[in-house]
Amino acid sequence: MLNNSLKWLSVIGGLSLGTAAYAQDSAALIDLLTRKGIINDQEAEDLRGELSKEFALNTSAGKLNLASHLVEFKLSGDVRLRHQIETQAPSLATGGNAVTNERTRERFRFRFNADAKLQKGWTTGFALETASAADSGNQTFQGGNADYSISLARAYVGYEYGPLSVVGGKFKNPIYTTDMRWDADINTQGLGWVYKKALTGKDTLEVRALQNIMDDNAERNFGPTGRDAWLFEQQVVFTKFLGANSLILAPGFSMYNQSTVGTTNGALENETNFAGSTRGLALVTFAGEYNIAAIRGEGTSLKVYWDSTYNLEADRRVYRVYNVSKAFDSDPFAWLVGIGYQQGNGRLQGDYSIRADYREVGLGAVDPNTSDSDFAFGRVNQRGGKAAFSYNVTDFASANITYFYTTKIQDKLTYALANLDHSQLLQLDLVVKF
Repeated sequence: MLNNSLKWLSVIGGLSLGTAAYAQDSAALIDLLTRKGIINDQEAEDLRGELSKEFALNTSAGKLNLASHLVEFKLSGDVRLRHQIETQAPSLATGGNAVTNERTRERFRFRFNADAKLQKGWTTGFALETASAADSGNQTFQGGNADYSISLARAYVGYEYGPLSVVGGKFKNPIYTTDMRWDADINTQGLGWVYKKALTGKDTLEVRALQNIMDDNAERNFGPTGRDAWLFEQQVVFTKFLGANSLILAPGFSMYNQSTVGTTNGALENETNFAGSTRGLALVTFAGEYNIAAIRGEGTSLKVYWDSTYNLEADRRVYRVYNVSKAFDSDPFAWLVGIGYQQGNGRLQGDYSIRADYREVGLGAVDPNTSDSDFAFGRVNQRGGKAAFSYNVTDFASANITYFYTTKIQDKLTYALANLDHSQLLQLDLVVKF
């Protein structure tokens, strides 16, 4: 095995010292080595990084003109085709069953990303995608073949100095979380911070922080409407390795300043949003996961994961901000528990994964402007499950199935953010990456 490994690694070394074209073409060879277990995933990523550097340094300026301070430049993206079937049954003040609203949609999503590593610890990049809503890049086919708009989803500048990394602009969410609190499509904006300290062995302790500007309000206004709306989140992430397995524990706290969102600069575009006061959201959070490696042989893994939040100011949020009757419980608690199995890393033909979770989202437990837009279509006061299956039909294309089913927690709630008796959502996707 050792001689075989040296032989393959020497081939890659020869490619990296040769022309840029050979360096670029070596990606398939690296995937082959990973599949055969000659190198692990981390070693594969390191090799890709080195070859990218060689490509940048050795490619003729006549073919690709890159700045001398550029260490690594990566272009990527995907196109997703989606068939979506959804049903929503509204809640009635008198109880009973309402007529279910049904809809079928044909949709697509396009994303294009550019990420650059620069000298002396600097990074920058941008991302483009269809649709402008923060919690969805989907575009429904409509308008008689009209062309569709492209929106700027990310534009950021980052800096790394030792264990500290800082990013500003519009960027990927730095907070460890699930889609119960933060929709996976949302790119946060403002400032993000991560301080990572190495502990014994491979264990790490991270302090993560997010100062997310939610809305810009005119300071000439008096009171909360004259303050910019900021969402502050702090979190400690502890990762413990137990042999090949790992445990992640992530307690945190999230709250707004006293301001308003969506009241002075037009309507918010999220699936089910709240425009108004930011008061009444002080969330104690706790998320984590336990990973079991090689549960059914090399390349397989099992993950148990969870998320939870308790709103310390749920009464204020529900009764004074939402103006819901005190006949209903403010219900400050939300929680999620899930399990996932994975074969491969999702990059090679034949890799697949399956996940399922159950969650309950109380009336006053989360911020509807950041929570998952697919689960109960962004509503609160819902309990239910999510099941997802993904299969790589090629190294670059996957077929995905996702299903949600939810029911009400408290009956007869007709408030706009909590007005579902039950719902279903089925999504059939084909995703091609480039």
